Amino acid sequence: MTKATIMSDEKDTRSSGWVLKVGTIILVACLGAFGFQAYQTFWEPYADYGDPDIMGYLEKENPKSLSGGDATHFHSTSGETFAQEVPNLGWGYSAAFDRGDGFFERPLKAALPEGHSSDNDGLGPHYNAITCEACHPADGRGRPPANEDEVLEEGFVRVSIPGTGPHGLPLSPKGYGHQFSDKATEGVMPEATVRVKWIEAETGTLSGGEPYSLRKPEILISDLEYGELPENAVFDLRFGPQVYGLGLLEAISEEDMLAWADPDDEDNDGISGRVNKVWDLERGGKVIGRFGWKASSFDIRQQSAEAAFFDLGLNNPLFFYRYDDQSNRHKARQNCEPEQKDCLEALQGEDFEMTPAQLTDVTAYLQTLGVVYRRDVDNPVALKGEKLFADAGCIACHKTHITTKESEIDRLENQLIHPYTDLLLHDMGEGLKGRPDFEASPTEWRTQPLWGIGKIEQVNGHTNLLHDGRARNIQEAILWHGGEAEAAKEKYKKMSKEDRSAMLTFLNSL
Repeated sequence: MTKATIMSDEKDTRSSGWVLKVGTIILVACLGAFGFQAYQTFWEPYADYGDPDIMGYLEKENPKSLSGGDATHFHSTSGETFAQEVPNLGWGYSAAFDRGDGFFERPLKAALPEGHSSDNDGLGPHYNAITCEACHPADGRGRPPANEDEVLEEGFVRVSIPGTGPHGLPLSPKGYGHQFSDKATEGVMPEATVRVKWIEAETGTLSGGEPYSLRKPEILISDLEYGELPENAVFDLRFGPQVYGLGLLEAISEEDMLAWADPDDEDNDGISGRVNKVWDLERGGKVIGRFGWKASSFDIRQQSAEAAFFDLGLNNPLFFYRYDDQSNRHKARQNCEPEQKDCLEALQGEDFEMTPAQLTDVTAYLQTLGVVYRRDVDNPVALKGEKLFADAGCIACHKTHITTKESEIDRLENQLIHPYTDLLLHDMGEGLKGRPDFEASPTEWRTQPLWGIGKIEQVNGHTNLLHDGRARNIQEAILWHGGEAEAAKEKYKKMSKEDRSAMLTFLNSL
């Protein structure tokens, strides 16, 4: 070996050693950064506030604009208005928000064979949608189909027959679940084809000569795969509501709800709101419901688990089995009835299709979606409309000022919020009669929160309201009010056109 060769080998060795040292330093730094982020994301106790000192910017805002207290955000000009997290969340909750958001938007696919896995398999076999966001687009409101030729995409149809099933739920008809699954994975037949036809229900004239027309849905069910339905089956068309601000609604105390309730109308004001008693899926026993169109879910976690199972076909820690309410011997790990052989024989995974971690993240996501601020708080027309809203008696159910109490997220406690709901059941009259749900009668519905209602068109491209989308705008929603709200509706109908316009201006500012 020559001297030149030896010197070259020594130089290569020194160069290799230098590269190895640099590589080791980079690797250690990367592992350290990864470990720190993993610690913050998965092990560090969640902190409610990122930096409390930066919340001072709210001091310059009109307090009336803070619909969600300091959980209010000011992003109001885009299609993502409803998708904003509570401002200044701590790292842990912000990371959980992002993970939950990812699951909420992620398209799902059918279960994979043994030995294969992914973070989005397990769809079906029967289902209504492939994402959570399909029924809550951009965290907003589902849109009804225009006519019977359009496929139902952002909602579903509930079905029941007279009688009471386990824990107080209505009975489902033999061969079918509590809602029609109009979609299915390969090799499985959808339960039915569902379409919606709109028919004129009422016409009239408001004060000043303004005509109005109200419509209602006729639900068309065909291609029943698992047997005929009994003649006494009852159907309810449902569309996904907006999902922002749920954590704040969850933090309204049961004591306040019970104080607002007046089931026997002892004060003789014509308003007799009451709580719905529902089944606690995790601890058993009856508890007060507050979520869903009929206040049929106890909390966000249980509402999320129920939607995952029935809407998407994902079993999960709260819905690992489907028990048939007409047969105490039937139990299936999928949302399949005993008559649905193809559904029962479909491929399924060995583990939870919605894992405990995914359920926790989706719950945290929905708990920490912020509320958009109220606009035009100094607009004289909107202020006039606000007074008219109160004078008509609307605030008896649509509570304007509520202070939140205890929450598992300290960040949401002791917030003065303006959701315009009491979370109670109210009789809305025969015009909105549907199916029962636990202790809610067919004509009882939970008071829908009104915060953010003026941004639905911007976010979702429509203004349809009520549980089945029959109201094409806010005015039609008001005109569908009956029962306990009949007197308030009549006051609205007798207002001048100018006053009605002012009231709608107010509602659109929320």
